[in-house]
Order: sequence, then C-alpha cells, then structure tokens
Amino acid sequence: MTYLLSFLFLCLVSVCSAKELKIFLLTGQSNSLGAVKGSPASPELLKKYEPKNTLYWHENFGQREGVFPGASTSWEQVRPAMPRYNGSLCMGPEYGFAFTLEKNGWFRDADVAIVKASRDGGDNSHWQKNGQAYKALVQAVKNACAAVDKSKHSKVEFAGLLYLQGESNIGASVPESASRFLELLGNLAADLKPYGDTSALAAQRAVIGENANWAGKNESDPETGNVTGGLEGRDTEVQGKTTHQVMKELAASRPSLGYAPTRDLPKLTAGDQMGVHYNGQSQISIGARFAYEAARLAGKDAGSVRSGRYEAPLGSPDAWMNRKMPGKNVGVWNLASSVKPSIVSGVVKLFGIRVEDPAVNTVIIQSKGGGSGDRLALGPGGIRLAEGKNLQLETNVQLAGRQAWNIPGGSTVELKPSPVQDKAHPVRLSGQAEVQVVRAEGGGGAEGMARVVLERVLPASLKCSWILSGKVEMSLEGMEGQALNLGRVLVKDGAVLNLNGARLAAGSIVNQGGTVNP
Repeated sequence: MTYLLSFLFLCLVSVCSAKELKIFLLTGQSNSLGAVKGSPASPELLKKYEPKNTLYWHENFGQREGVFPGASTSWEQVRPAMPRYNGSLCMGPEYGFAFTLEKNGWFRDADVAIVKASRDGGDNSHWQKNGQAYKALVQAVKNACAAVDKSKHSKVEFAGLLYLQGESNIGASVPESASRFLELLGNLAADLKPYGDTSALAAQRAVIGENANWAGKNESDPETGNVTGGLEGRDTEVQGKTTHQVMKELAASRPSLGYAPTRDLPKLTAGDQMGVHYNGQSQISIGARFAYEAARLAGKDAGSVRSGRYEAPLGSPDAWMNRKMPGKNVGVWNLASSVKPSIVSGVVKLFGIRVEDPAVNTVIIQSKGGGSGDRLALGPGGIRLAEGKNLQLETNVQLAGRQAWNIPGGSTVELKPSPVQDKAHPVRLSGQAEVQVVRAEGGGGAEGMARVVLERVLPASLKCSWILSGKVEMSLEGMEGQALNLGRVLVKDGAVLNLNGARLAAGSIVNQGGTVNP
C-alpha cells in the first residue's frame, strides 16, 4: 500500500510540474527561410541576441531538393541552420522572435517552441492544401510533436502562425493572397488537431510579415551613418492589386491578425543582387517585430515601444507596439522599432524618451513639414541613451518639468531644424523645465564627453535652467552673433560650454569649475 501511495504521489507531482508547450509555426519563402547569403548577422549580434530557452524544430526545404540535410531529429536550441548560402547558415525571424519573447517574459507560464518549415521560393499556391509547402509544414509539426517529452509538457497548443511570404506571387496568387492565407489557417486548424490545441489557429491568430519589394536599394545617411531600406522598389501587380496591398489590408481588417513591417530595414549588400533579401541584422529585427505582435494578440502588454510601422506618424497609436499613445510611460526605441525617422505631425507628447538598441545608431525624430505647428512635448521622463546611441530632435521642442538627460560618453543629443524646414526658420525651443545633463556611467565604459548640440535654436517663451555635470559638453552652433535666452546654465566641474559666438543673457552662465569657450 505504501509503495502504491508513493507511486501515485510521484505521478501527481509529475503532472503538476509539467508545463504547457506553446508552439508557434513559422513558414514562408526566402525571407522566412533567411537566405542571408553574404550578409549574415555578426558573431557579436548572435551572441547579444542569443535565445536560451526556446525550443526549436526546423525542416526547411527547397523547390527541388525537398527537406534540406541537417533538419531536426530532436528539439534544439534556436540557432542558424541549414541550408548554407555562400558558406553561411540561414537565419530567419526565429532568432529575434525567440530572444524578444524570452527577454520580455510574456509566456513565462509555459514553455515556448518554434516549428519552422520555410521554402526557398515560390508563390502562395504551394501553401494550399496539397502544395509542397503545406505538406512539408504539416509533416514538420507531426515530427516535432512526436518528439515532445510528455513528462515535461502536459499540453501542446499551437499559439499562432508567423507568415512571411509574397515576393514570388504572380498571376492569381496576387489578388487571392488574402483568401489563400485564410484558407491556410483553416486547413492547419483542422489538420493539426490530432497533435495539439488548434483553437488559436481556428480563431485566425497569426502575424503577417510585410513582403519585401524587388530591386530595393538601401539608403545611407551621410551625417549619421544610418543605413535603412529603400522604400522605392518593384511590386508585382495583377488586376490593379499587389500582394503587399492585399495582405496589409487583410491584417488591418481583422483584430486576430498582426502585421510585422519589414521594408524600412536594409537588404543584402553582398552575395545577392536581387534587392529583395534582408541581411542578418534585419532578420533579428523582423523577428522582434513578430514577437511584439504575437504578444499583443495574446493579450500581453507590448508596452510603449516605437513600432516598426515606419509610415505611422509618432502621434498615431499605430506608431506604438501596444497600439496606444505612451501617456505617462516613457517612449522606447529598441530592436523592433522602425529605423526610419519618426515623424512629428502636430503636437506629440512624450513623458520621456529611452533609446535602447535600435538597429541604427541614431534615432531621428523629425518634423513632417517644418511648420510651427509641429512640436514634440518632452516631459519629466527626460532622455536616456544606451551606449553608442544618439538622438536627433529635428522638430520644435517643448520641455516640461524637472528632467534628466542621461547620455553615455561619445553619444550626442542634438536639436536642429528638420531637413524639410526652410533654412531661414530655426527650431523653436519652449517650455518650463530644469534639465540636468549627466554623463551616463556603467555599461561598456565608453570614453569621451556626453554631448548636447543646439543648432539654430530659437528660444520661445523658454523658462529653463540647465545643469551641465562633469564630462558633459554643450555646444551652440549656427547662432554666431545672436543674443539668446536659454535660461540659467550651470557649468559644473569638468563640464564644457561652447558658445561659438552666440551671446547668452548677462549673468545666465554660472561657472562652477567648468570651461566656457566663447
């Protein structure tokens, strides 16, 4: 009797400790596969964004070859996998997706897995019921589920579909993109029932990735060094429609569907001349965008993070991952955020700005038309930059409250007119605030001064005091000979104020051991 009770107790403990396994299905063509060819993610990026806990099963396949050698035979850690292009393993959105889910802990009550079966090309007919891609995806799921450790996982749930396809669509596959995609979800919901809970698929929970344009050329900003994707390119049009248009409209029409933009991200620069494939760093960002959308659809708080919606002005809810204006939350730019300038149209209020790890070194917030009505109102949350990151505010700025600007050594916060603004009109700086500029310590120990640059700034009803802490340098540029009223400027020991010929109000500069250069 004692042995029986012990056995039953152990069984009960095993059942109680078993977790649900949430499986995300990833499929599509070459950008889902991750044909990064000559521009894979660097070893440093792979280490920085390496997923640790997400389970991974991959059975990628080719149009002619079938499933590539090296496909999963047991659950693995997320990593670049077969096939190889120019000696490099492929890596699609799965890497950034898994890392972002883990970092935010959105599904910590379950174990998370990715089953990936992506094809190296082909239109969406291959994902129809009897198509090669559909059959390969279903078979991959069967194989993966057969390898699930039942002692660790009490239930399998298919949490949603991640779909990145469309560049090769031609003929009827273009106008029928939406109907074929919904058909795919319905077929998966029915055919995968023997292997797990398909209720999310039946409810059409999925994230649609924006298909790339052809012959897209990257754009380089000579001032900041930012490299972004070129929005000009070619889309296949049939019956007056493109896959891009049809799928974007579908995602907007159904609350169960998410949308992960991609076209603002840079493409390959080596090993591929088609102008359609994303490089390794872009793939990590695409995966992060998929993760934020998957979390939002699952009812998780995606936070006040600048979304990948590069066309959405900053004052639009679509500009933020949780589809809400930040309100009293600090607006965050990170790996998933758009790398294009964020547009200010009208008045945009942000409690603060935090720049973490966007895929460009300089975040730009820019006036749409340079008019006096465009204004960024920056509240007590102030500014915080990660090491190696910069911020350009190319719009009128209104400051409010007591705030700190935390800037690492070698980084810069710059206020300057927008490129579209008439050169005769400076950027207006207004508000009532106390701004303490400090050189952020810690991290990698970046050297150099923390810099603030005010270029062609016109104080307008500004009641402000500035505290420049040690190792902070403020420079006034493009205002030689002008009389300015920036308010009180306290230059502390080790700080530098460069006037460059500008004339501040008498008595407004209080030098406490710093350096003031006229």
